Amino acid sequence: MATMKVITDGVSDIPFEVARELEIEVVPLLVRIDDRLYRIGIDISEDQVYDQLFNGHDRVEIVKPTATTFEQLYRSLLGRYDYVFSIHLSQHLGSIFSEAMAGRARLPASSTRIEVINSKLAGMALGLVAIAAAKAIREGMSPAEVKERIGQTIRHTHTAFFVDTMEYLEQSGLLTFSNSLIGSMQRIKPLMILDEGEIVPYERTRTRAKAIEGLFTFVEDFPHVEGVIIHYATTPEDVEKLLEKLDPIFPRDRVQVSRMGPAIAACLGPGAMAVTAFEGYNEA
Repeated sequence: MATMKVITDGVSDIPFEVARELEIEVVPLLVRIDDRLYRIGIDISEDQVYDQLFNGHDRVEIVKPTATTFEQLYRSLLGRYDYVFSIHLSQHLGSIFSEAMAGRARLPASSTRIEVINSKLAGMALGLVAIAAAKAIREGMSPAEVKERIGQTIRHTHTAFFVDTMEYLEQSGLLTFSNSLIGSMQRIKPLMILDEGEIVPYERTRTRAKAIEGLFTFVEDFPHVEGVIIHYATTPEDVEKLLEKLDPIFPRDRVQVSRMGPAIAACLGPGAMAVTAFEGYNEA
């Protein structure tokens, strides 16, 4: 039987205990504070990073892993596994995927096959894909079946979100739509979605309450939903509001709640909120 390993990055927001249980290798993100680098979740807690990001500290930067980081990790796995599935943040939302590809390109010939995969997702939605891959390996699937399971999970996982202010998204450089459209969205709470991994406008909502209602409608519009994740940045009190709306269509005890990791929160800003709907594996 082929031996396989799953790798992802710190944007996946996978809880430490889950990653450990499923033997998922999570490449940590870094934060630069006053010219010093810290590994998030190892040298510095996410709570501390949040505090630095949103409480007036100007010299804070989230630093993504480099090609060298991936090269070193991949080299350490050569010969130990037959297949490595390295699943990462949407290539439209950051450099991690391209850095992983560059790291793989530096490797010598080996019997280990390393697949670098663009998830087209972010946050715990990305984590969902990595977890699905790890569970597929545990279930005894073949490498081809694991790869197909990854593709199925990506195809059937959908995310919508809103921000409290467009300021952070503008500064992030992740928006590809026109300045005039961005300007028209400044005084509202627009819903946006990830479409093939790219941020696109979805619905114009003017208040926070309407935006939360829009997240509910986003989930409700799917004919079949097997999983729901609520993501929040700094407003856990709004999670209950969305849970109450979801109750009639999806049981709250099956809803995962995930605080956005610092990398996502730094791009979306305080008050951001999102929902992910997973349709399941029925391809019909």
